Amino acid sequence: MKKILFFALISIVFFCGFSALATDPLEELLEEFEKQYTEIKPPSQYSSVNSDYKLGQTALGTLYTTKAIGLLYRQNQEILEKYDEMLRRYDKIIEQNREIIKILSQMAKNQKELASPHNSESSSGGWSDQ
Repeated sequence: MKKILFFALISIVFFCGFSALATDPLEELLEEFEKQYTEIKPPSQYSSVNSDYKLGQTALGTLYTTKAIGLLYRQNQEILEKYDEMLRRYDKIIEQNREIIKILSQMAKNQKELASPHNSESSSGGWSDQ
C-alpha cells in the first residue's frame, strides 16, 4: 500500500513539475481556439448570417476537442513511459537492497559463529584446573 501511494505521489510530482517547467501546450491550444472561435462570430447580432456561424463554431469546437484529446493522449504516453522507467529503477533498487540484506545477514551469522566459541571458553572458565 505504501509503495502504491509513493508511486502515485511521485507521478503527481512529475506531472506538476513538467507542467510548471514547460509552457503548457494545452493552454496554447485553448488560446488559439478562443481566438478562432470569436473570429467566426459575426460582429452584430442583426447579421444576415446569424445562424451560419453557429455551425462553424460547432465544427471548430469539435476540431479543437479532437486536438486536445490527442495532445492529452501524447502527454499521458510520455508520463507512462517515465513511470515505467521509475518502476524499473525502483525494482533495481529493491533487488540491490535484497542483496545488501543477504550480505549483512551472512556477516552477522559469521560474527555470531566467531563469537560463539570464544564465549563458550570464557563461560567454562577457559582453563581447566588440574
